[in-house]
Amino acid sequence: MAKFCTKCGKKLEEGQVCDCSSNVSTPTQASAATSVDINQGFNDYLNIIKGIFTKPSDTIKEYARSDKFLLGIVAMVINCLISGLFFYFFIDKAIGNVMGMFMGGYGSLMSSAGMSLPFGRIFFMGLLCMVFWFAICALVIFVVANPILKDKMDIKKTFALVGVCSIFTTLTTVAALIFTFISVKFAIATLLLGALFYLTHLYQGLNDVTNINKNKLVYVFVPAVGLATFLMIEIVPRLFS
Repeated sequence: MAKFCTKCGKKLEEGQVCDCSSNVSTPTQASAATSVDINQGFNDYLNIIKGIFTKPSDTIKEYARSDKFLLGIVAMVINCLISGLFFYFFIDKAIGNVMGMFMGGYGSLMSSAGMSLPFGRIFFMGLLCMVFWFAICALVIFVVANPILKDKMDIKKTFALVGVCSIFTTLTTVAALIFTFISVKFAIATLLLGALFYLTHLYQGLNDVTNINKNKLVYVFVPAVGLATFLMIEIVPRLFS
């Protein structure tokens, strides 16, 4: 008479012992795996920060992979949070500077003492601007590269690429945030420099991680950047109007 495992229902031969129990991971094993994943992700992030300065092309090729999708998402989230902070403090300082320019010392006094900007509203507007920008940019790259130009560029790889490229921009946004308290002009210059590097890294990444004909690469890059910028400017302000 056939025997069956009382735990998983597997059919067993005479004298056979089911090994289903040994395949079940214990809480300790699951905890250790999670810890390893977090440590690996943190180390990858640090490695990208180091490599993006010294060997940007090699670094992008190494980490713009489908299995680094979550790393790309985390990198974008960090960038969006820092961008939200920058957006608030930049507007706060910029308004103070404008008032000071037109009203002298009284304007500076009013901006620092009598005017309070809504932190949550401005922070989330800046955050959502970057969320829209990164998401639309990645989606457009995928649509143009994969279905239209027939490149084997899956959606996870696309988000990993955009996320890896965003890490340098995160560093420049932190620098711009610090410069905001020193000089608004320096903050703007730093932010523009970061944007220039981001676009350069993104184009280089598309060149390195796709098999798209070099003569057609611009038809992926320009629509992605252009549409992402247009929709960000068009949609996000309406959400807060």
